[in-house]
This record gives sequence, structure tokens and C-alpha cells, in this order.
Amino acid sequence: MHIRVLGSFGSRIPGIHTSSLLLNKTLLVDAGTITSVLGQDEQMAIEDVLLTHAHLDHTVDLAFLVDNIMPIRKKPLRVWGPQPVLADLHEHLFNNATWPDFTRLPSREAPILELYPLPETGSCEIAGLTVRWARTAHPVHTVGYCLQDANAGFLYSGDTSVTEELWTLARECPQLKLAFIETSFPDRLADLARISGHLTPSMLAGELVKLGRPEVPVGIFHMKPQFLDELRTELAALNDPRLQILYGDEEFQLC
Repeated sequence: MHIRVLGSFGSRIPGIHTSSLLLNKTLLVDAGTITSVLGQDEQMAIEDVLLTHAHLDHTVDLAFLVDNIMPIRKKPLRVWGPQPVLADLHEHLFNNATWPDFTRLPSREAPILELYPLPETGSCEIAGLTVRWARTAHPVHTVGYCLQDANAGFLYSGDTSVTEELWTLARECPQLKLAFIETSFPDRLADLARISGHLTPSMLAGELVKLGRPEVPVGIFHMKPQFLDELRTELAALNDPRLQILYGDEEFQLC
């Protein structure tokens, strides 16, 4: 499994991109950053998009991706996620007010965008990977994912505060080789983190105990860029060699 980090932050300033991963060149996990970093051929190669939730920093570039590929691509782009997430996406983004409804363009019979709801429980196969999910602690319907191929598993937390089901999912992944876990705010903003459904470094430390996989490297993402210096200091103070801050240009090969 090849993972390319396209964006890894919780907001945007020049040179800082919001959350999106490209797996095996054809599967996007979240869609906060696509068209500003991928060329046309790379955009055309994307077949599937897997969303954790409908917040703009995880979906905004899907609008431009679809707009870019529609005139020159015949087969549809498949977008996967829990039914409430896809319903929010359709109602609030692809609604012919905020952006065209590409589930009906260029025609209802052959749209460029197709929405595929995940079953409520269990797993499914997407882009050659086995995908399982668990609800996380965020104000809107949000899930984290475990993606597995024949050799390795990868955990992506999505947005979350202190949670439980996600770590159960992770512990049930015997070939887990890598985890990306969000950490958005410094410790002094712990109340804001809880209310908005995010983690601080101290909260992260508690969640890592629940994960219980000390051999698994952990990439830190979704940092709010205005607090980056504080977050670096507080994460370093955890003295956990597993942790790596993601800046948006990393690549990982899991085998």
C-alpha cells in the first residue's frame, strides 16, 4: 500500500494544505487538497474517494476535481462514505446553489459523480482494499477508517476528540503498520478542542494508551497552522518516538 500525503492541516494559509491522502494513485481518503497539488493526469487517474465527514476542509477540492475531469472523462468518479455524510455532501455542496449537482451532469443517465453509501456495519472492498470504519467524536457524523491490503493495515482517525470505537477497530487490525491521528489544538485550548471534536497533545497521549500498539508509527495531522509552533513543542514533550508530524509532502510504502 502506497500512501501519499497531499494535505495534512486543519486550515489553510499559503503553503499549508487541508486533509487529503492519495492511496495507490487511485483512491483519495478525504478531499481537502487535490487540484492544487496533483496534475491533470494524476487527477484523471483517481477512481474512488472515501470521505470521513462532510466538513469543508475534508471535501472542498472534490468540487474542483469533478469540474476538472468532467469534460474529458467518460466513466464516473465514485464517492464513498456513510449515508449521512453523502447526504450532507449532496445537500450542502452539490446542490446547484453552492456548486453544480454533478450527480446529474453531464446527464442524469451518465453523471460524472456517483455516491456510494457504506453499509451501517461491516466492511467493504474499495479500490482493492478492505475498508472498515468506526464512529468518532465529532459534532457531525464522522468515521475513522482502517484500510487493509494483503500485507498491511493503515488507520486514519479522521476528525475526533476522545473516543473509544476507533481504538477497538485499530486493535482488531492484526497487520496494522501505520496510523494517522489528528491533533488540532494546543493544550491551553483543551475546552475548545472538546467542544469542536478535536484532540490536543495531552489528549492524544491518552488515546495512544487506548490504541495499545507501541510498535506502530503515528503520523500527526489536522494541526491548526496558527498553533503549529505550540503543537510542535507540546508533541515533542510527550517524548514518544512513534510520533511524526505530517506536513503534506510525505510518502509511505507499507508492506
